[in-house]
Amino acid sequence: MAVADYRGVRTLADVALAELKELIISGKIPPGSPIRLQEQVDALSMSSVPIREALRYLERSGLVERTPHRGTHVAEMSAQDLEETYTIRQALEGVAITFAAEKIEDDKLDEAEDLLERYAALAPNDPLSAHDVHEQLHYLLYEASGSKWLLRLIPMMWDNSERYRRLSLPVRGTIEDRIEEHRQIVEACRRHRPEEAAKALESHLRHTFEAAIERLREAEAKRAASQDE
Repeated sequence: MAVADYRGVRTLADVALAELKELIISGKIPPGSPIRLQEQVDALSMSSVPIREALRYLERSGLVERTPHRGTHVAEMSAQDLEETYTIRQALEGVAITFAAEKIEDDKLDEAEDLLERYAALAPNDPLSAHDVHEQLHYLLYEASGSKWLLRLIPMMWDNSERYRRLSLPVRGTIEDRIEEHRQIVEACRRHRPEEAAKALESHLRHTFEAAIERLREAEAKRAASQDE
């Protein structure tokens, strides 16, 4: 589920954004592929205006690039881009969870624990649905930070990291490890211990990055081998 979906699709631009984002994140429109405006107008049965708006957001979030000679195309994936994306996520989300742990209310923590249980139930057999719940859990906690700027910036970096994260499904390591990481984040927030929450989140994001970079390098090696054949 894209961040736009979690917040609720309200306009044609939201619909276009959700559709295009999923096509890119899922790899149905591969890295480097052109995105032709008229093709999307026909595919989505809407005018070019909302599609242009969606493409502008995707360009800001790094999923799409526009160059003079190639036009609009899906951004390439690279280890450097992945590392930069997760470095920035660590910074932004670390601040968000620190703010949240200081002031989050009990009813929100109860909701977070419910989401965590749903995540644990789904993760063994339905990783994509589990990730929808995982995303809701993260954003519920980040919204408790009360920072409008963090909530504007985090989704852009999350969106760019999402297609890398899809490479690592299922995530390296045990499902129990991922569940425990989230449980530690929620428990630190419950105890209103900002430093502990930030440390738990840092560990979680580091493990996610390590899994994604490993799978990206495997994919790059396979692609290079096929080109040599």
